Amino acid sequence: GIVAGVLLAVLLPRALGRLESRVMRDRREALARQAAPTADLLSACLASGAPVTSSLRAVAEAMGNPVAQPLRALVDALALGADPAIAWRALATESSLAPLARAALRSSETGAPLSHVLRGTAVDLRREQRARADAAARASGVKAVGPLAACFLPAFLLLGVVPVVA
Repeated sequence: GIVAGVLLAVLLPRALGRLESRVMRDRREALARQAAPTADLLSACLASGAPVTSSLRAVAEAMGNPVAQPLRALVDALALGADPAIAWRALATESSLAPLARAALRSSETGAPLSHVLRGTAVDLRREQRARADAAARASGVKAVGPLAACFLPAFLLLGVVPVVA
């Protein structure tokens, strides 16, 4: 018991510290849902000939929170004269928006139009989102087996096996 208590005292705070709060999880999921439409809107704005900063500002206003916060920070950094590569890398700290930042960096390195690169990024983001949804749907069946077994197995034993044995 003492060994188990010491192990729990050491490992439990670490495990609990890694857990994500509900607000952070909801924000992360909302960012993941908004990433592909953000890439599409930004691509459309840039294809129309608008400059990057005004396109980012328009997309931030159109998409709303939570994607608007990092985009506004990016616009502010670019407006203050920050190096675009550094400003886009700051956007990459959000894991859901990292593909957009990588696309912008790739576009600046290769000279490819950012609108074309973002269009491909939006397709990739939608493919990943669909794969995650399929995996979650497949996992839900497996997760449902435990509670079903916990409810039906005792009932089967009490109503089916015990009367036969008795």
